[in-house]
Amino acid sequence: MMRDVLRAQRSWLVVLLVSLFFLQACAQRAEIYLTSHDVVEGIRTNYESGLETLPLSLQRHYAQRLYRMTGDERFLPYQLRHAEQLIQTFNRDVAGVLAQPDYVLSRDRLISERRPLRTERQRQRALLLDAYPGMSFSTDLAFRLVQLEYYGLLDQLPHEEVALLKQVLEQADFESFLLSDAAIRHYAAQAANQVWFLYQLDVVDLRDAFMQRFQEVYPLSSDHGLSSSEFHNKVYGLTHIVIAASRYYQDLLPDDEFTWITDYFIDQTPLLLETATEDILAEVGISLALTGQADHPSVALIRERLIAAYDPEHMMIPSPSGGTNFAQGEHRNVLAVMLLIWPDELFTGPYIELSSLKIER
Repeated sequence: MMRDVLRAQRSWLVVLLVSLFFLQACAQRAEIYLTSHDVVEGIRTNYESGLETLPLSLQRHYAQRLYRMTGDERFLPYQLRHAEQLIQTFNRDVAGVLAQPDYVLSRDRLISERRPLRTERQRQRALLLDAYPGMSFSTDLAFRLVQLEYYGLLDQLPHEEVALLKQVLEQADFESFLLSDAAIRHYAAQAANQVWFLYQLDVVDLRDAFMQRFQEVYPLSSDHGLSSSEFHNKVYGLTHIVIAASRYYQDLLPDDEFTWITDYFIDQTPLLLETATEDILAEVGISLALTGQADHPSVALIRERLIAAYDPEHMMIPSPSGGTNFAQGEHRNVLAVMLLIWPDELFTGPYIELSSLKIER
């Protein structure tokens, strides 16, 4: 009871602290009033009319998320294509591991050579991954196997082949990599994903150790001394603990499972509204929604911020610098739509029959 009272008091404090922010936001867009419906309709019309022009990875990213929000079968073809691609790479890896003793390292080098190095963060991540030979391939493999599991396909593949690729994961030094200071500082969200992927695949359970290390690297009690980039990396990493635990928007979580994270988000709402990008804000709101707090005042404030950021001329939420590149904007815009249409029920999968896929074995 006392904890509920304290949380309610904190909720009202958040509302009071950001009231000025919204007065200013409303004044800035007084000439046009947009509802969440307007924003959702605009973004969806824009992106769904041009979805085929995006790379397959972004088509999958958008369709998978909107399917899990709506269950709309219009998004199934994109996920079937993704599933076919996953099976093809699964078969390639099985054949490669069986035939080539150095397959993992050779694929790792190929991934490393293709890795973008445009930004300082990308360069930091490249240095981190290169310090662990085979890790670029292993993290990619874990992601792909989990995607197969999400579609119900992993259980339909030959058991011995699945076991072979899981053995590759078991041989990788994930514990040293994912619990390292550098991984949490430069790879927080992806590291969180990997920890829960490995747990779901029954490879290794690093969840408790990772959360402990995360709080040692980024104590929740104080953000003093963190740069803006470090603060946002911290928040982004925390959102992905919740999101990955939900199996990427498939399962609602108990409201008390990650209170150390969600209470922190609620406390930091004024600062986040002031400094965070729309991507991060949407993921914070989604994390609260996943833990049964979709109606919390902090979520309402984040939704208002997303609506205020919408550009009706370009039918999207631009980047922080005002950019309206269609492909680059997919991530922030689909996340915004998800939070603005958050359903009472999430849709799992979709479950895909292996026999329905067009695959050459």
